[in-house]
Amino acid sequence: MKATKFFSSLMIAMMVVPLMYAQSNNSAVKVLNNVVNVMQKNAIQTNFELGVKEAGSAKAQKMNGTFLMQGNKFVLNTNEMKVYFDGKTQWSYMPEINEVSITNPTEKELAETNPLSLLQAYRNKSTVRFAPKSKSKTTHTVELLPKAKQSDFQKIVVVVNKTNNYPQSIQLTDKKGMMSTLTVSQFKTGIKTTNNTFTFITKNYNDIEINDLR
Repeated sequence: MKATKFFSSLMIAMMVVPLMYAQSNNSAVKVLNNVVNVMQKNAIQTNFELGVKEAGSAKAQKMNGTFLMQGNKFVLNTNEMKVYFDGKTQWSYMPEINEVSITNPTEKELAETNPLSLLQAYRNKSTVRFAPKSKSKTTHTVELLPKAKQSDFQKIVVVVNKTNNYPQSIQLTDKKGMMSTLTVSQFKTGIKTTNNTFTFITKNYNDIEINDLR
């Protein structure tokens, strides 16, 4: 009798645990979808700090500035450079030397300036789950584990504000161990934009040097 009851209990546990795991994943996907929806529906401006640390390095290289985004389009503004991305083409402008480089960036290259855009690209091709041992009352911590072995990234970790669904930080770890962390703050919504907002207009700059690398 005891053995029967033990076996019954074990079977119940085996059925309940996968169910709990599936529910947890579904909840994490919902959190991630909420973040993407906020980004797609609104033009958002934030302050940011981007830190990039090579594998084996003890110190990260950091860059600060402002960030205007809407969907997968963005404008990044720092003291050293301005970067415009219209969803396909990227312009990187260096005011000090009046030079712009034009590219069609890869996902990995895009992640170096806008990790937020990867949330849209990777949410459907990753295993999405809550980070283990994450018990914050104010934020969700969601992990994206790319399914494809040839992916450029090992893991993407997103910290999301529970109240407004804004991302607070996004950390990317590539397959070589390089870690990029974008921390954003002071969100402003209701920003009016046009298609030209995310396009660099070269004719507005006299004597500019253009490097078209597409």
